[in-house]
This record gives sequence, structure tokens and C-alpha cells, in this order.
Amino acid sequence: MPNIIENLTEEEKNIFITSLMYAMELSHNKRMDYLKSRIKEFGISESALKKIKPVTDPAELSKMIKQIKSIKLRRYILREMILVAVANHELSDEEIAGIYNIGTRIGIKEEKVSDFFMWAAKGLEWEIEGLQLIEGDL
Repeated sequence: MPNIIENLTEEEKNIFITSLMYAMELSHNKRMDYLKSRIKEFGISESALKKIKPVTDPAELSKMIKQIKSIKLRRYILREMILVAVANHELSDEEIAGIYNIGTRIGIKEEKVSDFFMWAAKGLEWEIEGLQLIEGDL
């Protein structure tokens, strides 16, 4: 776990959780177990999750994330949103466009947002290749 997450304020934790919940909704991913495992890894309790009001408007979420002064933390949140979106092993055009727009709205350069998506695509390819190694030639 990166040190960036270790000293989050309560407000930053809430923005982080809200962002992951938004990505889950955008990807139509109903796997709360994935979200719970992510927040647990960062020392955030499930009770904190219950207190968070979901956000459905990307402009509202962007405004929340933009309050965070650290560009590293904003980048980290964007990366985690992408991880949540690909947790179901696919990434739709709607998910890409939605998260891409949030990324650029929160002050991350277009090239960097693209780099995050390329990174995620490589991860999906790697995962598929791993499954093929296991299941191939049976």
C-alpha cells in the first residue's frame, strides 16, 4: 500500500470511498465485496462506507476530488476508480469516457489519464493470457 493513503483525513477518506462507489455504479459492478476489500486494505471501516452518500453526477464528484490538494492523491483515486471499473474484467466505452472526463476535470493531464487506461488494458491482457495458459491445450 502506498504511503499516500496512510494519512488521509476523514474528508479525503470519504471522497476516496465516494469515488470508488461512483466507479462501481458506472461499471454496473454490484460486487460490494470488492469495494469492501479495497477499503479494508486502507484501514477504512465498513461503517464508514454506510455513512457515504453515493454521487451520480460526474461534475459533483469531480468537484469533490478537486478539493484534494495533493495531485498524487487525486491520481491515486483515479487509478483506484479504474481498478474498480475493470474488476469485472471488462471496460466499456461509457466507463472509459466517464472516468477520463473526471480525470481531466480534476487536473490530471490527458496524457496521464491515457497512461492509466493503457496500464489497465495491459493488466487485462495479462490476466486473459494467464487464463489461457491455465486452460489452453486441455
